[in-house]
Amino acid sequence: MEVEYKDPSRRGRWIVLLGVVLAVVAGGAAFFLINNAQQKAGDSGLKTVSGYVAAQAILANKAMTTDDIVLRKDIPLDGTNANLITDPKALVGHLLAVDVPAGQLLTSNLLASGTVGLGFQILKPDETVAPDSEAWRAVAITVSDDRAVGGVVGAGMKVDVFVTASVTVQPPAGAPVAPGASASPGAVTATVVSNNSVGSTYYSDRSTKITYQDMEILARSGTYYILKVPLNVAEEIAHMQADGTPQFSLALRPDQDNRILDVSGLGETTNRIIERYGLPVPETIPSRGEPYPTNPPIPSLTPPPSESPSPGASGDLGNVPAPSAATP
Repeated sequence: MEVEYKDPSRRGRWIVLLGVVLAVVAGGAAFFLINNAQQKAGDSGLKTVSGYVAAQAILANKAMTTDDIVLRKDIPLDGTNANLITDPKALVGHLLAVDVPAGQLLTSNLLASGTVGLGFQILKPDETVAPDSEAWRAVAITVSDDRAVGGVVGAGMKVDVFVTASVTVQPPAGAPVAPGASASPGAVTATVVSNNSVGSTYYSDRSTKITYQDMEILARSGTYYILKVPLNVAEEIAHMQADGTPQFSLALRPDQDNRILDVSGLGETTNRIIERYGLPVPETIPSRGEPYPTNPPIPSLTPPPSESPSPGASGDLGNVPAPSAATP
């Protein structure tokens, strides 16, 4: 019986060829599936925008240069970068309110100022200008440290502003003028009509009252405080500064207190403080038609002790009789 011999190498070649074909098909299918998935992801609504980021760490209150920023074109568009800055002119020469690290997205709410060279911005990022919006302005007032909470008040704080003005009373025509009632330059003049035959019961003095509440300090430079105020308040402050005599004082408000209080019953003069707290009023000497009691005169100083007799002296020098007169 003869056995037919078959060469197994041919079957092996077919197996290898089939494996190669299957590998090619599997690779093509994987490439097709991945490419299709990427296309579907691109069509799912994911969009990117261009904007500027920090090319290096940028310090606050330092004017930015072109070397500090770089344009990035693959920023995913979402709600966190709605204020992304796309114009380099809005960054170069401007200041940041906070320090930012390299790679940080640069948005408009990070800017300390909307104007080149300015260390602050009047409007907040969520404030816009509209026909019915408040006409905000920035004005500067001068307040010494002793009238500004010791000089610790700074940008971002809320304060109440007190105004102290010199009020000069102008009596009606023909009425006697109280001593010292002459008007000082720039003083506020008030004409007072009184039925008192002796004359007006008012006199010239300084008057202080809380005038503006919950004012935001935008910036400070020494004793200059820049306030965010409405247009009508800016006009009033400009007039008082041109007047020259009114002085401003600041009272710091708590961060949680944004109330506008009724201050119609407030306002201070020296007489009001004397009456409220019972301060003694100085009187002339002598007063009430009788001598004013005074302390007795200061007694003279105690005389120094007498000198002691010198050593070696005998007898009592105090008992030595005086020499008699010589006989002729």
